[in-house]
Amino acid sequence: MSDRDIKATDIKATGIKATDIKGTGIKGTGIKGTDSKAGDQADDGGNGIGATIGQVVRTAANVVEYVRFGGLETGEEPSPYDVTLRTPVLSLRRYFTDDTPAGAAPILLVPPLMLSADVWDVSPSTSAVGHLRRSGLDPWVVDFGDPAVEPGGNMRTVTDHVLAVSDAIAHVTATTGLPVHIGGYSQGGLFCYQAAALRKTDGIASIFALGSPMEPLSLPGIDLPEEVFDAISKFGIGVLSKTGLPGWASANLFSWTSPIATAKQRLQYLAALGDRDALLPRERQRRFLANDGWIAFPGPAIAEVMESMTNERFVRGGLVFDGRAVSMSDITCPVLIFTGQYDAFAPPRAVRDVIKGLPRAQVWECSMPTGHFGLGVGSRANRETWPTVHRWVGWIAGDNERPDNLIDAREAGLIEREEATTGGTVRQVLNLGTAGVRAAPGLVREVIDRVSGSVTDLTTEALDQVPRLLKLERVGPATTVSYGSLLAEAAEQDPSAVSLLYRGHAYTRADIEAEVDDLVLRLLRVSVRRGEHVGVLTESGAALLSTTAALSRIGAVAVLLRPGSDTRAELQLSRTRRILVDAAGLPGLAGIEDVTVNLIGDAHGIDLPAGVENLSMIDTTSVRPPNWYRPNPGRGRDLAFILFGDGSDGVRAVPVTNRRWALSAYGAASAASLTESDTVFSANPLYHASGLLLATAAPVASGARLALTDSFDPSSFWSEVRHYGATVVPYTWSMLSLLVAQPHSSDEEHHPVRLFVGSGMPRTLWRDVTTRFAPARVLEMFVPIRTDAIVANVSGRKIGAAGQSLPGTARTALAAIHPVTGDLRYDQDGYVVRAKEGVPGRLLVEAERGSPQWEDVPLRGVFGPHDAWIDTGEDFRRDEDGDLWPLGRGTDIIVTAEGTVRPREIEDALAGVPGVVMAVAIPREDALTVAVATTSDGTYDQDRARGVLADMSAAAGLTTIVRVEDIPLTRWYRPDRKALGTPARPAPAK
Repeated sequence: MSDRDIKATDIKATGIKATDIKGTGIKGTGIKGTDSKAGDQADDGGNGIGATIGQVVRTAANVVEYVRFGGLETGEEPSPYDVTLRTPVLSLRRYFTDDTPAGAAPILLVPPLMLSADVWDVSPSTSAVGHLRRSGLDPWVVDFGDPAVEPGGNMRTVTDHVLAVSDAIAHVTATTGLPVHIGGYSQGGLFCYQAAALRKTDGIASIFALGSPMEPLSLPGIDLPEEVFDAISKFGIGVLSKTGLPGWASANLFSWTSPIATAKQRLQYLAALGDRDALLPRERQRRFLANDGWIAFPGPAIAEVMESMTNERFVRGGLVFDGRAVSMSDITCPVLIFTGQYDAFAPPRAVRDVIKGLPRAQVWECSMPTGHFGLGVGSRANRETWPTVHRWVGWIAGDNERPDNLIDAREAGLIEREEATTGGTVRQVLNLGTAGVRAAPGLVREVIDRVSGSVTDLTTEALDQVPRLLKLERVGPATTVSYGSLLAEAAEQDPSAVSLLYRGHAYTRADIEAEVDDLVLRLLRVSVRRGEHVGVLTESGAALLSTTAALSRIGAVAVLLRPGSDTRAELQLSRTRRILVDAAGLPGLAGIEDVTVNLIGDAHGIDLPAGVENLSMIDTTSVRPPNWYRPNPGRGRDLAFILFGDGSDGVRAVPVTNRRWALSAYGAASAASLTESDTVFSANPLYHASGLLLATAAPVASGARLALTDSFDPSSFWSEVRHYGATVVPYTWSMLSLLVAQPHSSDEEHHPVRLFVGSGMPRTLWRDVTTRFAPARVLEMFVPIRTDAIVANVSGRKIGAAGQSLPGTARTALAAIHPVTGDLRYDQDGYVVRAKEGVPGRLLVEAERGSPQWEDVPLRGVFGPHDAWIDTGEDFRRDEDGDLWPLGRGTDIIVTAEGTVRPREIEDALAGVPGVVMAVAIPREDALTVAVATTSDGTYDQDRARGVLADMSAAAGLTTIVRVEDIPLTRWYRPDRKALGTPARPAPAK
């Protein structure tokens, strides 16, 4: 029945006389309130009938008011405030402006999306701003308005709101001249964290957050298979990101999380409608929660919150606002979190997880026996929340002792190991201003086995890996594939996704695509052609990325020259006649003639040598691409890059085809289980094979972000990791030994790295890394140069093993070798014998018969009359599981009178001796000296080390062991044997 249907006849039908309703306040179209004395006037002398009639009258009048207006009129007025700042996103309220004492500490309150700013002033009896003002503080409130009615409100993003909160902080501090204490409820607390991180805590005295979770949470009472819920959730988020969430839907979502409790409360309210005096104190709060307080949730904000929440960027780092990379680890002010013991939206564990993202801040916790809404509104909040905030502010200012109801949040996390709640394990899509759902775990092992038939350890998030494994198998010599084409494909799929983080800035895929296309026009203008070998000489990782991508788009060959190396030799080996160089690299070209030099990057204030053309001065609007130009023409067989390495015979060129680059891209992405939620942090030079093939190829293939630094600095490593939210870190050889040698830092705790991936890590270092930086794992890979093979230890369980060949890459085989000479062994028919399990053998890689041989000339008729294999020169042994264990190069075998010895086996054996940091074998004519760097704790035992070698063989037992203070490393972090020299033998014992 609507309010228009209620008539006098309806009241008459109840048998109530006109005198009975006198004082009810029912007048024409208005209802002003029920007179509680009406029942007394109807008393007929104590027989109870009058009292009953009075109760009926009061109930009927309240029902009419409830039906017509959605609740009872309380007559309460909101707290007074002035709007001191208006922007397109917010109005900033200052409460009790005329009654604010000088020097009062300013408090800025931030509501969540989905709730109006009136949550801080629901009623006089439950008003947060009123309580704070009575406590002597200066309350301010951010009002985002209702996106459904604000101009452009439905298109707002989280970034818009975070920047608005930052503006509000700046305005309050400028107005009051004091640092501000900022606090938020639910997602409002996340806004406070994010704004503080963006400002690096500038102008902020402290942060307090009421029930602000760091992750998507469980929806009580619902339990579905993760894959099913994931599909449903992704569909729902896709729709909501475009449509947004209306206010009525937000209200229902809040109710649906506790349907039984909600129904019970409504029935209790209806049953109590006859007792107006009992209902009025909580009426404003009830109406706020039931409908009045809920506002729309903008669709773009839903998508942005989903991305940050599901990818855990709140605690990992790598948040992006206005093109800037932001990490909560930059917050240094004190933080107070309020947790509700009965909070179904934000359980204490999820709120407390903020400590993982705040390594430099002291975090305190106030635990309360209440639910989500009770943290900020209601009698419990009046008794505990706001008095605690008052004492907290005084403690921060040094005016009083720390509130006795606070505990260290980190200690609370250790004391209270909460078990997963029974019932629902499904994560909710929206959490009172928090949207998102985690990516479901991967497919079971059988799916991968069906696709690959081999690497059974590829199980984690395997669902994401299946398409890449299929692509691996399809990448052939004639396949159209290149660095430039993969970049273009990624930009087309999601142009707004962040692709690159560099020097604190964030660049989207569209940004990268525009820069590459612009550089293509400049290169075409100076006549760079398809197939031309073009040298690139720069220390800047970002410049090298964009330049090589532009060359790939044209179809030219990018020759990655190494700064500080023999540039003249590298140019000759690669047959390069043109160099693209930045200003820092120009001095390295002195004396080099007969090459065309083009400058890339900023050349401000630099006098260019004669003949050097600055590409940045070209007007691209006047460039007309030649008729032959077709973007991204590269095929698998085409040469794409030329890298360089240092061998015993000097500099050597390492050609890389598009196919090999693509195999590395998809193979590394699959082995590392990279997804769009990952950020690969590359501290390796990109002109090194590890930098190019692991750091650039894998992120492009997986959609992961790439974070670059121009040099590896162990002292700032963890700070940079947190800044960018890095989850995967490539390494080369002993690079991480410099990191292990660093003292522990707060940034290292709860770090976001899940995987270190690279090649050549010594066993001792491997153990140290996985022990100290747990739960991060090591993914060791072996990529034989000049081949299409990739061997990877995907599980990481066997420390020191190289693993098995990745599916889709070139096949490998282990050939039997002579134990002394290392030569291949043949059977009576002239075919190579396969090595037996556990016996050293030579690694061979199958060659494509129809492919051009950029690499070594293959061996023909190896295991059969028509096959072709490439000899890698590397020796391995294969265990019972099929995993390969490296033994070093066949040419490294040392023959002594007591037998043969392999330097790599000696190094691995000594790596297991306690106290050994690194061991490096240095061959001499017919003997071996091993330089050993040890810890300073006295655990190293020289006699034990000799005993380990003696147990290996007589030849190994005669190895000379020399302790050294330090083992120098090359630019690629390999042990530098030349710099180490031949350590002096220890003096004989007297």
